[in-house]
Amino acid sequence: MIDTITYGLTKDLPSGPIYRPADPMPHELFVSDDDDGPLTRGRMIGGVISLVLLAATGAYLFLAL
Repeated sequence: MIDTITYGLTKDLPSGPIYRPADPMPHELFVSDDDDGPLTRGRMIGGVISLVLLAATGAYLFLAL
């Protein structure tokens, strides 16, 4: 992710825009820590439910349009 404020301020410079990484937001600091644990029964059930909801939404949008 790039710092969009710095990019927006420097995009019209003759030397080109400045790309720099944005500091992670507080809620993004430990995002990858959740995926390091073993697969539990609850995570498996949640994954199946989310896939069913995603497939149902896709089927609904496909048939409705």
